[in-house]
Amino acid sequence: MEYGILSIVIPLLTIILAIITKDVIVSLMGGIFAGLLVLNGYDPLSAFIALFDGIIDLLSEGWIAKTLLFALMIGAIIKLLTVSGAVNRFVTYLSTKGQKIDSPKGAMLLAYMIGVVIFIESSITSLVAGTVAKPLCDKNGVSREKLAYICDSTSAPICSLIPLNAWGALLLGLIVTAIDSHVISGDGISLLIASIPYNFYSIFTLIIVLAVIFFNFDIGPMKHAIAKPYHADHIKHEGRSTPFPMLLPILVMVLAVPAGLYLTGKGDILKGSGSTSVYYAVIVTLLFMYIVTPEKPKHLPKIGTLEVI
Repeated sequence: MEYGILSIVIPLLTIILAIITKDVIVSLMGGIFAGLLVLNGYDPLSAFIALFDGIIDLLSEGWIAKTLLFALMIGAIIKLLTVSGAVNRFVTYLSTKGQKIDSPKGAMLLAYMIGVVIFIESSITSLVAGTVAKPLCDKNGVSREKLAYICDSTSAPICSLIPLNAWGALLLGLIVTAIDSHVISGDGISLLIASIPYNFYSIFTLIIVLAVIFFNFDIGPMKHAIAKPYHADHIKHEGRSTPFPMLLPILVMVLAVPAGLYLTGKGDILKGSGSTSVYYAVIVTLLFMYIVTPEKPKHLPKIGTLEVI
């Protein structure tokens, strides 16, 4: 069945709702409902039922359930790092050992460099960069909105430029499909590598982020964002200021993802499952933190407390 102009109207409606409401979830739900309304013969009751039945059907998909659980557990990891004093020790260490890093530009560059170095999975990249750089950005008056922009703009672009991850598997799959359909010809891996210099969006995005950091200018409404004051948690912790309680769990999580991709891909990292890999990576990280944390926090956070940026 041909839907003609409706194929454009519904996405436009979603964008307009996003501009008006400033609420992503409401806008997406509105767009989905409008699409289902058309698909169900403009019967609002049928569209309503199809919308919420569809949500249940999605939750029955393994990769979606794993992604949701990953988001919940990563929030637990971040909260545990905070209440255990690891974040405060890390900020204090950087303040005393790295004067260049303990500055607005240094804090933003730290987030940028983490985004570049951790190219294994886009969500892990954003979460790690946000977790590590957030307290330092707060301390130096960099707004959370600007940090979010830096983290987001160095996650997917880097992952697509260095495709040794699930992004690479997706891109390779699209290329192989085009080859099998006789749309293009050649070897999938060779074409993937050859296409990297033409990934102009990712390349220019990374350059623009660097310009934002070095020249200290804000894009659009970002200039009106107000930095949140930094308040160190007043919790007594024995031992000197050190980055290791903060960095070791993150390192375990980062290394667990390619290991998961290798195992789920049966020896081929490009064929691994990204959702499964990050799901088990956070589980391994939580177990590691439980084992190595000498003193468990008395008031453990709820597992759904997600405080990244």
